Amino acid sequence: MRLPSVSSRVRPICHEEYFSKCAVRILGRSKQTSATVAWSDATSCCYGEQLWRRGIAKKTGVCALSGQAIATGDAVYRPRLVQPAPRNIEAMILATVMEAIPVEGV
Repeated sequence: MRLPSVSSRVRPICHEEYFSKCAVRILGRSKQTSATVAWSDATSCCYGEQLWRRGIAKKTGVCALSGQAIATGDAVYRPRLVQPAPRNIEAMILATVMEAIPVEGV
């Protein structure tokens, strides 16, 4: 499996082994365009309520929830870009995986 290239601004975290050590929980979704995610990694970052937006993958990667391969052009959710950039900015969740998860109040 080819790993995605990453920006030098953030620590590269997008590999299958990394995501197996993260706790990722979907807290809510809004009209299939955004989601609120709780992300926790003891070695890198912890976000209790992080906004993720739906978009198109610009590079290959690994789904943080399912471990499935992500191809360029796949529909994905990614952390919203804010300043400073979140430590998990390179993470992605396949839209099909995200939207299959039942969330109360959606």
